[in-house]
Order: sequence, then C-alpha cells, then structure tokens
Amino acid sequence: MSNVNTSVVNSSVIRNLQVAEIILLLAGSILLQFLIHVIPSSGTPVGAFLLAMFFAPLIAVVFFKPHTAFLVAILTPILNYFISGSPVTEILPLMTIKLVLFVSCLYLFFNVKSIKKISALFAITISITLSPFIVSLFSSYNEIILNTLTTAIPGILLLTVVNYFLVRYQEKS
Repeated sequence: MSNVNTSVVNSSVIRNLQVAEIILLLAGSILLQFLIHVIPSSGTPVGAFLLAMFFAPLIAVVFFKPHTAFLVAILTPILNYFISGSPVTEILPLMTIKLVLFVSCLYLFFNVKSIKKISALFAITISITLSPFIVSLFSSYNEIILNTLTTAIPGILLLTVVNYFLVRYQEKS
C-alpha cells in the first residue's frame, strides 16, 4: 500500500473512531470540572451539586457514536483524578460506574421518543440510585442514596435542561 493510501486509511480510521471528538470532550470535561471545583463551597463540593462530570457524556450520547460516550465516561474521572486529585480515591470507582451507568441508561431512554428530551433526568436518577449497589458488589463501600440524590438536584435539573436543548438542536440539524 502506498503512503497516500496508508494516510487516507489512517485518517479514515481516526475519523471513524472519533478520536478528535473524544479528546475534545475529555478536555472540555476536565476544564469544566476544574472550574466547578474552584468555586468555594461550604462543606459539600460544588461538583456534587452541579454534576459537571456528566455533561461531556451527555453531549457524546446526543451527537456521537456510543464508544465515544463510553470512553469519555470511563476516562473522565480517571484523568480528572490524576490532574486535580478529584474525585478522591475512595469514590473514583463509584463515579466511573455512575458515568457508565448514566451513558447506558441514556442510550436506552434516548431511543424512546416520548422521553427523549428528558432522558437525562431518568438516566441520572437511575445511575445515582443503582451505582452504590453495583459498587457494593465489589467492595464494602456504601453511600446513602437519598443524600446523593438530594445533593445532586441542581445538577439533575441542569442536565435535564441541557438534554432537552441538545436534542432540540440535534433534531433541527
């Protein structure tokens, strides 16, 4: 195969794998989380209220291929941990499972026309509710679900609004 054909194949593979999109979503997610964590808080971190880590996977589900959303969901907490030290080691597995569960639920609900525009509401609620049980299967870590849900209400509402407008934008495109 000639160099021209090889470069065309390589660029086609990179485009199909959405490598640039994954990198941009990861960078945007890390930047957003950094900005959120800079905001002073009284006790509970602002990220627990606004759920900044969930926005890049939501955008990926709406606009890109499934692997893009899952890679962003898996890599975001890990990269954020190595860059900023947040989330703390104790909740890193929980955050990763929450994000993967969120993306999984979002894909399911995104295909239901009647709830497509508010699918993030259902996906985040299920991921926050079920992820502690999934983590507890692998460790002794337990989290109070009601506390997590009530703390995250602003983020849940914000994700729902962003979901609605992203889908409206996508449907117009």
